[in-house]
Amino acid sequence: MTSKTIRYTATLPLTYVDELKKLAKAKKIPSVNFAINKALDEYLKSQKATQYAALMKEAGQDKDFLARTLSCSEDFSAVDSEVSGTW
Repeated sequence: MTSKTIRYTATLPLTYVDELKKLAKAKKIPSVNFAINKALDEYLKSQKATQYAALMKEAGQDKDFLARTLSCSEDFSAVDSEVSGTW
C-alpha cells in the first residue's frame, strides 16, 4: 500500500545532508529522501511505542481496568486453550 505524499521543506544540519549524499553516492542507500523517510518512520514508531508504554503503565494502576481485564481473561481461558501458536 502506497501512502499519499506531500512536498515539505525542512531545515537540516548540513553535515547530515552531506553524510546522506555520500551514502547515496556510494549506493549504501537509494537516496537522501529514502534515508530521511526511514529515519522519520523509525522515530514515529519509537514515539508511539513510548506513548503506548506510558498508557499501559497508567492502566496497570487502574483497579477497575485490571478487574475487567482479569474477568475477560477468565471468560476466555477455555477458548484460548483451543488455539495453538501465535495469532
